[in-house]
Amino acid sequence: MMEATMTLPCSRRSFLAGVGSVAAAGLLAGCGQPSVRSDGLPEQMVWSTYGVGTGTYNDLAAVANAMTQQSGVQVRLMTSDTGIGRLAPVMSQTAQYARAGDEYFYAFEGDDEFASGQWGPQPIRQIFAPPGNYGVLVLEDSGIETVEDLEGRRYPRLVASTSMNRKLEAILNYGGLTSDDVDLVDISYAEQIDALRSGQLDALYQNVVGANIEELASQYPVRWLDLGGDDESRYETWETLAPMVRPGSFTDGAGLDEGESVVNMQYSIPLTTLEERSADEVLTLLEHIDENYGSFKDATPDAHNFHRDEVLMTPMVVPFHEGAVRFFERADRWSESLQARQDALLEREQLMRSAWPDFWDDHATDDDVARQWYSWKQDNLPDLPEVDDDDDGSNGGESDR
Repeated sequence: MMEATMTLPCSRRSFLAGVGSVAAAGLLAGCGQPSVRSDGLPEQMVWSTYGVGTGTYNDLAAVANAMTQQSGVQVRLMTSDTGIGRLAPVMSQTAQYARAGDEYFYAFEGDDEFASGQWGPQPIRQIFAPPGNYGVLVLEDSGIETVEDLEGRRYPRLVASTSMNRKLEAILNYGGLTSDDVDLVDISYAEQIDALRSGQLDALYQNVVGANIEELASQYPVRWLDLGGDDESRYETWETLAPMVRPGSFTDGAGLDEGESVVNMQYSIPLTTLEERSADEVLTLLEHIDENYGSFKDATPDAHNFHRDEVLMTPMVVPFHEGAVRFFERADRWSESLQARQDALLEREQLMRSAWPDFWDDHATDDDVARQWYSWKQDNLPDLPEVDDDDDGSNGGESDR
């Protein structure tokens, strides 16, 4: 497995205040740029992501190892347990790429903790978006067969996980419930499995694959709550609470019998970078990942999702990098409908970044600045065009509802 590495930020930009200093490990000498290979890639790259042992880290380590062993590009992984900690190294140019959680979307929009004088809307670009399925799991003998059955039950409220808590709320809404209808239990993401075993929780929120969840399913019969169906009203709040999510079916989740499928939340933890990154470099990087797919696809339960035909093109809530667009055009994964969405997102970015300085000057001392910024966008920015269901560039993976 690729060794996790953390480095000292080179930038003194104010948005890094509070991230904390970390031990240098010889990644980037001083603040200089690494030497460049003949194919345009840096000799050494740093990718920021989640902590060692997470499924996200393991997937990325498999890709990074393949890049190092097959292509000769030295890739080091830099870890953090917080969204700011995963994105700040990219902003400071200590890392070139980040496989970050939903913070990539909130940073692009300038929402939540990014609605601050240190941040505001950021020029984030996604380059590769492997899919994953996530949802609510219960023990089979719990008597909970549908989302509606969660009423009155012990339901997780994940510590320091605003985005996942919004998804948990959206799942309740699917069943006609809200957080007021359940007994919320404050708990960390990692503690959920033990809490379900001990009876502290009646349900948990997890990736459908992974060593810990597979172990649980080997000890107890489990059930994933289904989020499918043709009733569009069940999904009415998803666009607001979790715009990066779509319903998607899966067949290989922990505890599922052969041939069994369940619909759950499908979304990506994408590989991202800044708009200013060279398009030639991004294109070459994706070509290397594509060429090396065979050497890492079986390394983890989700590594196969890094195939170009599996990558999620929708929902597109952050623009793709120019180099990624070129890659997907060559792979026949791009479309006019996707380009229209891309153009609208680029226009949205320009409008947000132009408006932010004056907005911040007017609201910097307000207690509810994040809410006011969200309301300003609702009132002043045009709606984004939908991607046609038959023209979303999808060749593989599971379809949405």
